[in-house]
Amino acid sequence: MMGWHERVAHDHVRRLQAAHLVARIPMRRGEGSLIVLTRKGAVEAGFPARHALRSVAPSTWAHMSACAWVSAWLQLRGRAWWSEREIQQDDSWRYEVRYKDRRGNVRVTHRPDLAVQIDAGPVAIEVELQPKVRARLNGILGMYAELCDPADPVLAGVIYVTGREDVAALVDAAAQDVDLGAPALSFRSLDTVKQQTRAAALQRRDASAMEAIG
Repeated sequence: MMGWHERVAHDHVRRLQAAHLVARIPMRRGEGSLIVLTRKGAVEAGFPARHALRSVAPSTWAHMSACAWVSAWLQLRGRAWWSEREIQQDDSWRYEVRYKDRRGNVRVTHRPDLAVQIDAGPVAIEVELQPKVRARLNGILGMYAELCDPADPVLAGVIYVTGREDVAALVDAAAQDVDLGAPALSFRSLDTVKQQTRAAALQRRDASAMEAIG
């Protein structure tokens, strides 16, 4: 996100690790590592210690990595946004989902993964890498249809960031079932998010270099 060369970035991470401000979590071979804040690092950054993750299960690696990319994408676009941890600790982002499945009527709570503020209001962000059961997906999208109702909007919209075309198609089909469409619903591919984030980071690095030259 900072637009550093790889060697410089690794050097900064090593220094932060040595100061016990971040921890490195190796992923599968060839997939790099996740860099996460420690409790000390959270406090140093001006956040409560509870913002630091206690553990990161292998089953969440892909989702956490994708959320990190989306976070960098939002930051580089200069938007005010809410992180996963902020949303998890703020009950104003806790909504009710209702749907029917083979068990009967189901009522559960749901929070978006991230969120961003635009001129029209807050927009929820769902990072969807794997297909959900259709009944549950319909319930979540029905929830967003209610929250984005133009007559009394709580949210200005929802963005689905997907890593696969079939997942995006499934979400789109379920959204049609509950009459949720553009502009309230929009999609971004994870590849596009990564490309735009890298481009913005390089642009920032080049601008900083030009300022240094004077």
